[in-house]
Amino acid sequence: MHKIFLVDDDEDDRMFTRQALESVTSQIEITELSDGTQLLALLKEDNLNQPTLVLMDMNMPRLNGLEALSVLRSTPEYRHIPVVMFSTTTLASAVERAYALGVNAYIVKPIHFDDYMRMAHAVNLCFLNQYSEIDPLLIRQPAEAKNVVIIEDNADHYALMELFLKKDAPELNLIHKETADSALDFFSSLDKKNSADIDLIILDLYLPKRQHGLELLTRIRSMFAGKELANVPIVVFSASAHPQDIKESYRNQANAYMVKTTEPERSFSYLSGLCYFWWNTISPPVQTT
Repeated sequence: MHKIFLVDDDEDDRMFTRQALESVTSQIEITELSDGTQLLALLKEDNLNQPTLVLMDMNMPRLNGLEALSVLRSTPEYRHIPVVMFSTTTLASAVERAYALGVNAYIVKPIHFDDYMRMAHAVNLCFLNQYSEIDPLLIRQPAEAKNVVIIEDNADHYALMELFLKKDAPELNLIHKETADSALDFFSSLDKKNSADIDLIILDLYLPKRQHGLELLTRIRSMFAGKELANVPIVVFSASAHPQDIKESYRNQANAYMVKTTEPERSFSYLSGLCYFWWNTISPPVQTT
């Protein structure tokens, strides 16, 4: 059972969000809170029973979403908790501020119920690791070409990933790197212009050991920040469902964590949905110019 803390001062928005999430999966327990002060108080009160995900509005009384996010990311006990911020705010400066403070994903608040359903599917797939059927009408693949870097040392797994991604989104340009060293060489060669052309990074955690993947994740983030390159979303895609692996990936600034199932074809078949949600439902980090 996944615990979700839904933090929003608007009761109607909480109701629609709850309805959408519960229509997508029954394996959730939602706790509703009305502001950041309540969120922090609940975490402090029951630190051993932390949520799988915090879904939080930006504009709230007392302690708003950005202020609460800043506390979460500056507190070691909470740094690993993924936070999805949703808000009516579409200002680029607000989106940039949220990512700078360490939000995992930023979603503009839905208007229609179909949009709430897209948000619910995005949360379920990218953060809860539940592969439920997605209505094809809710997914419209991007018309423009996108560039995806896949860091995967298992040749058979990469072949399946390529197969499913190309089948559902033939316009994708896949850039495959088999080792941490080859990935670092590739990223170190990027400048501001061509780093902005990278739309998503999918990273296997065990390369071949967990520490290799975590170190690579940290070095990519450090390299991009040091060179003031685009803040590209990084999704860890691993066969490990161990809670510590998930926590450490988030602690090292992964945007999301997806688990390869015991039937890899099943989880790989949802990669096009992952790409869709990151490009159409989730507002990306602002690109540095």
